[in-house]
This record gives sequence, structure tokens and C-alpha cells, in this order.
Amino acid sequence: MDTAQPAATAPDPQNGRLSWFTRISYGLGDTAMNIVAGAMTILTFFYTDYAGVEPTTVGLVFLISRIFDGVSDLIMGFIVERTNSKWGKSRPWILWSSIPFCVSIVLIYTVPQGSDFMKFVYLFITYNFCNTICYTALNLPYGSLSAMMTSISRERDMLSITRMALSPIGKIISISATLPLIKVLGDNQAAWIKVMSIWAVLAFILLMLCFTQCKETVVIEARKKVSKVPVIKSLKCLFCNKYFWMAMTIWMMQCIIQMVTGTVLPYYCKYIF
Repeated sequence: MDTAQPAATAPDPQNGRLSWFTRISYGLGDTAMNIVAGAMTILTFFYTDYAGVEPTTVGLVFLISRIFDGVSDLIMGFIVERTNSKWGKSRPWILWSSIPFCVSIVLIYTVPQGSDFMKFVYLFITYNFCNTICYTALNLPYGSLSAMMTSISRERDMLSITRMALSPIGKIISISATLPLIKVLGDNQAAWIKVMSIWAVLAFILLMLCFTQCKETVVIEARKKVSKVPVIKSLKCLFCNKYFWMAMTIWMMQCIIQMVTGTVLPYYCKYIF
């Protein structure tokens, strides 16, 4: 018979069980990222109606950036596999990536006035710095962290459930509050920067809570052999895996739906609804 689990904020290395505070802290990590992701869904609206960027320029930046974004995920996966620190493999990246991620979301909205080419270059650099580099370096290790917090399958399921329950909260907050706050703060580009700074600070606090409470206690033996497998062979195995292509297809469909609805909705509300 199991003994009663004392209240704690960290996993018990004796049985791998996690407290509810730890589970919630893990879920709030995704809440933090979705606060920023929610605001990003109306990024096109900001570019065209507040920063004065041509829609074709915005579309070109997004199109080219998708190519780099796919490559960065693969690269980050290899980096995490080879990371060894006193905090583990995945957990330290939450610490290392939080500040650059929060700064990058503010930089996106500080578009300078100038020629169309200068705006294109600025958009391309800041958008990819935030989405392709910082978000990938934060989100991918975060997703793999749950497997290293406990070896009990039920506890991992609870982490996933908590994450899925808390994840939409961040997007709901940012989507519903961003435009009203911008109206209050002046309804101009400076107002966007102020609001994004507020979301960045809130996201940073939640990410730090996630980092401090979600500790790696599991060492997966298979990971020790991964570094001995050549990169080319690893990629070949990946591309021959039918589940990889199935998952990628589903993810592509989801991203297309989110991008289309998120881009069109603000314009529909302003000019039609």
C-alpha cells in the first residue's frame, strides 16, 4: 500500500511523484509562451495598420521564415541531446532562453521608420530572432522536460493534462486584452511596445517559476548512446519514420489554420464586423 505523499514543491526522487504545485508550475511554462504566441497572432495587423509595412512584405517575411523555422527545430533537437549541465539537459534552456525570448518579442514591435527595404530587413531579423531562434530554444526543451521530471507514466500524463489545461489561458489573456490595452495607452506603435513589454515581464515571471520548480530527476539511459549515432544516420532514420510524416502533416494543417484565422480575424473585426 502506498504511503501518504507529503506536500512538496519538487519531485520525490524515491517514487517519482510530483506535487500539484510542480505540475501547475510546469503548465504555467506553456501559459507564458502562449501569452506571447497569442499576441503574435495579430502581428500582421500591427505591421500593416500601425507600422506602415506593406502586406506583401509581411507575407514574404513569414514565408521565408517558415523554412528557417523548420531547420532550427532539428538543430535544437541535436543541441538538447548533447547538453550536459548541473540542471540537466532540457531544464537549463528554460533559464538561458527566457530573457532573450522576452526581449525579442518587444524588439519585433519597435519597427523603425524608413524605406520599405529597411523595414523588410528589420522584420526579417527580429521575427526570426524571436520565432526561429528564441522560441525554438525555449519551447522544444520545455516539451521534452516532462519526460525527465519523473519516470512514472501516470505522472507524465498528469503533466501533459495540466499543461493542456493551462496553455490556452495565456493565449486567451493576450488576445482578449491586447487591443483594449493598446486603445487605453494611446492606440499607436508606442502603445504596442508598452503592452508587449507587460506580456514579456509576465511571461518571464512564469518561466522562472517553471524553471525553479521543475527539476530533472530521471536519466534516460538511451540518451547516453545518442551522441554516438552520426547525424546523417539520425536524419535518415527520422525521414524513414512514417509517424514523423503523419505528425508533421497534422502539425502543418494546424499551423495553417491558426495562421489564417489569426491573421484575418483582426481585419474582419475592424473593417467588417
